[in-house]
Amino acid sequence: MTMPASKDVVFVPEMSADSRVRVFCRTFNAIGEFEGMEVDAYIVFTGSYIVVFDTMLCPEDVSIMMRMVQDEVGKRTILVVNSHADWDHAWGNAYFRGEHTAPIIAHEYGRIRLQSAEARTELVNFQQQYPIFRNVELVPPTITFNQHLTLYDAQMSIELFPAPGHHRDHIAAWLPELRLLLAFDAVENPLPCIESAEAVPSMFATLEHFMALRPERVLCSHGKTTSPALVQENLAYLREIEHRSRQLLLTRRPTPRELEHASALITYPLDEVIASATEPVDRTFYGGAHNANVRYILEWLMS
Repeated sequence: MTMPASKDVVFVPEMSADSRVRVFCRTFNAIGEFEGMEVDAYIVFTGSYIVVFDTMLCPEDVSIMMRMVQDEVGKRTILVVNSHADWDHAWGNAYFRGEHTAPIIAHEYGRIRLQSAEARTELVNFQQQYPIFRNVELVPPTITFNQHLTLYDAQMSIELFPAPGHHRDHIAAWLPELRLLLAFDAVENPLPCIESAEAVPSMFATLEHFMALRPERVLCSHGKTTSPALVQENLAYLREIEHRSRQLLLTRRPTPRELEHASALITYPLDEVIASATEPVDRTFYGGAHNANVRYILEWLMS
């Protein structure tokens, strides 16, 4: 497997206040639906371990990250964590086979997702559209959990726990000594993405759990922010949808066709949601995500 150099993965030192936590950003520069999409991954150094959080789009992405830290590995054991099985978070897993073999830790359902027919079909479709996925193989995690898993080391512990809502297999990582939360896709700037109507209460519970941790810094996979205030903003956004949806349902029950334009039903346009945004927003993607969030919350309330 060839691992060519790439300018699409860069080290972003300003995103971390602690040298033991390295942030890497991958920009997907392909033409099409995901043009310009960015996703972050992290490498955390403890006394005994190097923990790679997410493997981005392909094995080449991981190769670039690992080359940047190769002089610091020493006798540390390398561990890998998949936050969830989405293509932009776990499709670089194949790097950690053969000479680079390392344990890959994830939620049990993440293993099921990566071994599914849906994942195989998605990969075939991506490989037909984009050359960068040519070396991707769907490598499932080798260590899974359902509730909690904690990595203990002398100076730092890492607590992994379920954080569903964006996806059923989504997890988060809490580093209590640093008061740092790795929220991945459960928190997003400018708005989070709920998986389905059934996932709505899980998303609320996840964000409330995050707030209860009282983190001093929060890293998420999309959005270039470290602010813990984003958790409260995401929760307030979803609660506003819930409030406006309940008001609508006091007067009538929308039809399935009306739900296709759910954000208009509750008079909550994307422009209002992103009014305070300081960075450019992908209006096509987040417009669709916002409308889906409203639809799912309405469907949840009507169920």
